[in-house]
Amino acid sequence: NKDGMTTASVITNTPCLSLIPSENDVSGIGEVPIRKDAVIVMIRHGKTANNQLGLFTGWEDVPLAPEGIEEAKEAGKLLKKHGFEFDVVYSSWLSRAVETAWLVMDEMDCLWLPIIKSWRLNERMYGALSGLSKRMVAQRNGEEQFKAWRRGYKVKPPAVSSFSQHYPGNDKRYMKYLNDVRYSFRESLIRSIESGKPALARKLPKTESLYDCMQRTVPYFENQIVPEAINQGKRVLISSSENAIRGLLMNLCEIPEDVISGLEIPNGLPLIFDVNSKCIKLLDDGSGIDPLLKHNFGSAASYLFRPCQNEDGSDDDECDVRFMSGTTEPLDFIRRPTTTPTVVET
Repeated sequence: NKDGMTTASVITNTPCLSLIPSENDVSGIGEVPIRKDAVIVMIRHGKTANNQLGLFTGWEDVPLAPEGIEEAKEAGKLLKKHGFEFDVVYSSWLSRAVETAWLVMDEMDCLWLPIIKSWRLNERMYGALSGLSKRMVAQRNGEEQFKAWRRGYKVKPPAVSSFSQHYPGNDKRYMKYLNDVRYSFRESLIRSIESGKPALARKLPKTESLYDCMQRTVPYFENQIVPEAINQGKRVLISSSENAIRGLLMNLCEIPEDVISGLEIPNGLPLIFDVNSKCIKLLDDGSGIDPLLKHNFGSAASYLFRPCQNEDGSDDDECDVRFMSGTTEPLDFIRRPTTTPTVVET
């Protein structure tokens, strides 16, 4: 620009946020403007061994794989490169999400930031499928049933028993620290009989559909994160898992129930939610590759990267998915469909 300052490159379908110059210099790109406006960035944890092996994970607490560690570090470097800073971080109780948040913050030199952890941001509870091979489940139960269990909006996988190793009610962390759900008469009775003395046990999920998962993630976002952080003008990072983020995006981006199963959430990729346009922006990683080709967002991608709208509700034709770093050539223009999501290249 006229001041000789390098503006952060953003792959976006809406105008960039107003930027304020930073005194910090990032090697290779000069002065980068720090984003001072309220912003919501969501990131799915880096890959775990379960992701690489194709296993159902859910509430299983598995660490990041070496590849996942690098994904989280690269996400932190990318956010710093583009002038992002945060005021607060939200994470689930699962170590893979917490570790991802820590690695991102470490690369951004902000390890001092508070991390607010809530079980309500945990991944969907996969019940008796937890720890099983997805390929094996498909072979044993058929592809149709497998898809219904894995991606069905209201279809629940088989539940675990009260004494299963996969039931969170047997995890000491949840038994000791979870105190914001009601007690279960049935679970309390079972455990009182088993221990031979009165015992109270809270009601925790034995299986969940995406709909069930959203019944805890969306209210937490709307009743905690929004009033405590977003409405206060804070810059927010949310580190969580695929279905937790899928449910939040379904609510925020108004994605229909019949297409939400087609939405994919890439590991370790920062997703910047534009509050005004209700859509997602991506950061340019410098590779020159169309991010919609580099990353798999699934068949419902058009609901994330839909055009902006003018004040009268009409589509803003200036809003394309494009590099905002000096070029006006669109990478891909994705218009929200009325039926089946499609990608139209121009």
